[in-house]
Amino acid sequence: MILHTTSGRPEAASMVRLVTPFGTFTVAGDEIVTFPSGLPGFERCRRFVVLSSPEIAPMRCLQTVDEQAASFLVVDPRAALPDYRCVLGATDLMRLGANPDTPLVWLAIVSFDADGAAFVNLRAPVVINPERMLGFQVMPHNSLYPLRHPLAST
Repeated sequence: MILHTTSGRPEAASMVRLVTPFGTFTVAGDEIVTFPSGLPGFERCRRFVVLSSPEIAPMRCLQTVDEQAASFLVVDPRAALPDYRCVLGATDLMRLGANPDTPLVWLAIVSFDADGAAFVNLRAPVVINPERMLGFQVMPHNSLYPLRHPLAST
């Protein structure tokens, strides 16, 4: 797990046990990232954790803790494109409770084609404000990045 906060939120004391294809994880309530809008196609899934496992490194798993099971392989977009840079607009920053200087976690969703080749969505990254444990999938204006950028094997 890579995200945590010391916000002292009341749910921090609760623990959630997740069984995934990558192992069993015990997650504290303060490690749960809230996605108020869910993710496109998974709007009912609003609480996720970011899990790490040596089996999938450098990728991670964005795993829901809600009733409807959903999980996504994700990776830092700079693993696919070292010069990756995105600027969020004022609306996206406001939704994240962030300002231009807030350190944010950027994740690109990984997909695979029929031949097993991996691609990352650089156009619509998942962005998390770890100070507030709040996340959204964003689509920055004027993004020139592709929806399917090849991810070289590591």
